[in-house]
Amino acid sequence: MYPHFHGGRAENNFGKPCLVHSTEVDVYNETARPIVDKVLMGYNGTILAYGQTGTGKTFTMAGICSEPELKGIIPNSFAHIFGYIAKADDHRKFLVRVAHIEIYNEEVRDLLGKDQSARLEVKERPDIGVYIKDLSGYVVNNADDMERIMTLGNKNRMVGATAMNETSSRSHAIFTITIENGDVGEDGKQHIKMGKLHLVDLA
Repeated sequence: MYPHFHGGRAENNFGKPCLVHSTEVDVYNETARPIVDKVLMGYNGTILAYGQTGTGKTFTMAGICSEPELKGIIPNSFAHIFGYIAKADDHRKFLVRVAHIEIYNEEVRDLLGKDQSARLEVKERPDIGVYIKDLSGYVVNNADDMERIMTLGNKNRMVGATAMNETSSRSHAIFTITIENGDVGEDGKQHIKMGKLHLVDLA
């Protein structure tokens, strides 16, 4: 693609352009589905929309949940995860947990925590890598559970922004889904794979 730039031409590389007639499902299948598939296999993945304010990042990520054809990447990923779990063999066991944080001025706040004024510390351990100390997490059993918890976190984000005279548009929010997948191997032992999906709403 060659967009015009100050009378000249600037060359940019794109993995996949989504055209004006692309549906929300098209966008999900082209961009997010392969990442979620990898997370279900035990890898970590991140999905974020990047761009200037007003360019449609939030619509691309969230869409309109009340209209199935306009659901964005986030609700489609919820349905994808639990659709996969529903079709899995009975001997495979899954545990799905979620957490929701807000980052503002390099400070981390737990959007699902009891104390919304608390600022959390980012730590690192040799065995698990980077983690957030005292971050709350919730087990979810279906896509509706996940959506309700994310909505609660978003409400806390907006309330917190008003109380501290901040604007949510200047903060980043990260909704993390941790999926543990247990199966009995040929050795008769339980083997567990764990993947994390980070869904990011950038300022």
